[in-house]
Amino acid sequence: MRRPRALLAPELLHRARELENLTRSVRHLLPPGPREHCWVGGLEAEALILVTDAGAWASQLRYLQRDILKQVKAHHGLQARSVRIRVRPAMGSVRAESRSRQLDPLSPRARTALLGAARAVDDPELSQALRRLAGRSHGPVRP
Repeated sequence: MRRPRALLAPELLHRARELENLTRSVRHLLPPGPREHCWVGGLEAEALILVTDAGAWASQLRYLQRDILKQVKAHHGLQARSVRIRVRPAMGSVRAESRSRQLDPLSPRARTALLGAARAVDDPELSQALRRLAGRSHGPVRP
């Protein structure tokens, strides 16, 4: 069986290593917060492309872009003139967060209000949805 490395074009492997080295260099400059949420996405039209997984980190990166550009020019000899920041949410972490998030339990008053609304509406689908919502914190609700 051949190694995965043998299946990749040498130029592609070299480019991946360059981007990894650039990412390490950029992360070295960053404070602990955005450090794990930023990576170098490439270099196009004399612009260094930084990618982050949230808009909040993008704001912090914008404040640091001059320092990042100086570091990249000095240590890697790149001819980048600007930094572009792109936000690409990490799909795996979004799904994991939504699954792990716990819903706050409904208060008895909220549950009663939902059940009252379910009885008052004429639309059976809406009524059923309101009953399901009311039953989330205390188990199923009988019609």
